[in-house]
Amino acid sequence: LDLCAARADVPLQHYIHRTDLPCGSTIGPLSSTQLGMTTVDLGVPMISMHSVREMGGTEDQEWMVRLLAAHLGE
Repeated sequence: LDLCAARADVPLQHYIHRTDLPCGSTIGPLSSTQLGMTTVDLGVPMISMHSVREMGGTEDQEWMVRLLAAHLGE
């Protein structure tokens, strides 16, 4: 993912959650506990999950398109 982001000129936020603290109930943390391998929780904010301030960013959608295009080789 880091290489794709570098090729697409997309900033990434790296975050590692401590297992002794509660976290959100998105599919990413739930899946990673069952897989037993390093996972990536990738996405852009949605109004049902995040505040209106997070929804104000317009670059997130463009970054996601560029990141996925770099990953899929388009």
